[in-house]
Amino acid sequence: MPVVEVSLWDLERLVGRSLSKADIEELLPKLKCEVEEVGDSAVAYEATHDRPDLYSAELLSVYLRGLLEVELGLPRFKSGGVAGEARIEGPSYRPYAYFAVVRGVSLDDEAIRQLMQLQEKIHLTYGRDRRKVSIGLYDLRGVEFPIRYVGVKPEAVKFKPLGFTVEMTPLQVLREHPKGVAYRHLVEGHELFPLIVDAEGKVVSFPPITNSEDFRVTESTRDVLIDVTSTDPEAGRRIVALMASAVATRGGTIYQVRNVSGASSEVSPRLEPDHVTYNVSLNRQLLGLDLGPRETQELLARMRMEAVAIGGDELRVAYPYFRVDILHPVDIAEEVAMAYGYERIEPQYMPPLHPGREHGLEVFSRAVREAMIGMGFIEVNNYIMTSKELMFTMMGLEVGDIVEVENPKHEMYHALRTWIIPQLLATLSNSKHAGYPQRIFEVGDVVIPDPSRENRTRDERHLAFAIAGKGVTLTDGLAALKTLCSLFKVGYELRALEHKSFISGRVARVLSGCGELGIIGEIHPQVLVNFNLAVPVVAGEIDVERLKGCYERWIEGYS
Repeated sequence: MPVVEVSLWDLERLVGRSLSKADIEELLPKLKCEVEEVGDSAVAYEATHDRPDLYSAELLSVYLRGLLEVELGLPRFKSGGVAGEARIEGPSYRPYAYFAVVRGVSLDDEAIRQLMQLQEKIHLTYGRDRRKVSIGLYDLRGVEFPIRYVGVKPEAVKFKPLGFTVEMTPLQVLREHPKGVAYRHLVEGHELFPLIVDAEGKVVSFPPITNSEDFRVTESTRDVLIDVTSTDPEAGRRIVALMASAVATRGGTIYQVRNVSGASSEVSPRLEPDHVTYNVSLNRQLLGLDLGPRETQELLARMRMEAVAIGGDELRVAYPYFRVDILHPVDIAEEVAMAYGYERIEPQYMPPLHPGREHGLEVFSRAVREAMIGMGFIEVNNYIMTSKELMFTMMGLEVGDIVEVENPKHEMYHALRTWIIPQLLATLSNSKHAGYPQRIFEVGDVVIPDPSRENRTRDERHLAFAIAGKGVTLTDGLAALKTLCSLFKVGYELRALEHKSFISGRVARVLSGCGELGIIGEIHPQVLVNFNLAVPVVAGEIDVERLKGCYERWIEGYS
């Protein structure tokens, strides 16, 4: 979690009253901030990763004014009309851009330092090191609307990058500018680079790398242009609203910009709040507090929200659009708890509903592991994170549904596995030096996309095993399957199956009285080539929960 540093005197002028060390130590934890140090002139605190609005003094002061009851309810910033138009024609790999203008700000060195801190800490956390979101702030003086977000050839134009007095092409920036060297991986290799230019063709910024020196924000800046480019439209909308609100706390008026992309257009930043329905019964269920609608409304007002009764125990809660952490009514319950004060909630003893014990599936999984080890298999453990290439392409399959990470850090770990056999083959490929035969297994979880579920997925516990060596055939795998099922008193039968990962005629579904248990077969030669394996491999994968169900059915019948 990022550590934020603010000057105490700057925070006091934004809040409008003096703040003691006791005030800081009492109020910041109500915003999920952990106080690191309170000095005579500065405060350092750790903010949570889901609260980018707390990464500088500006919006922190807005929440402190609420907790101190200087101002209650939704924060309101001065707003004007539409400042101009932005035409969005950027490259496809970074397609979204949103703009805002804040006029009439009063900036000094500390104000600029805070806004730069906010920008950079959002880049590093919520912005995924500029991959998901990048932000630019500019002196609007000299910028002519309409502005354009475009894709240009790497050597098509020249401009003075921030901190430099000589002009460079975007390609030169990647080679010679510190930010270019640090973030060139975000644009390098693409035919077009993103650029923001004004109506006269002047370069304003080379996002997500660096701004133009000609539009640097200084203490003489009165009107600020803000841009947010992103790979996620909703993230871009919320962050441009956050940045505009933060700049506006420095005495400015927010003006919207009309962003035109093809035939569609929208204005940013969004100034209206977001809403969620909250039933005050959650106060009792989640917090153990008997707080009615009126008390809940008062507490939420201190957290800079507005709650309106809509009937019965339900409230319609409005919260700032830039609050990226509000996803569910449970988040509102947390706001109620923080405003009420965790220290005021009296602990009560709750007797356990049942004695603590290990989950039955874990007990059974351990028994399965012991059975496999008893048959001479060696246990391996792989990550549940994997790649579509391993799950599908290397297994000779067409790419199917899989749960993916939106902005992965590593190409080999961007999805949740749907079966384990591919990882066992990768393990065999990496252990060819150990000699043959090799008998390995893994008991672990997989994640299957399932639109019928609330979270659109279901978890399954699987056993996968593989046998590799000269002369290995399907018979070797069937012997292991027969021993396993005999140990757990599970009857089964085999039914022919066509599967591209296995040799035709040497692969089967494993069926039981409890339903389909899994699959077993000899790995297809092309798949072996894909994994650089030179010996035959037989592999199987079994649903452990279904195996457990069969065993429990046998126990019930026996008893």
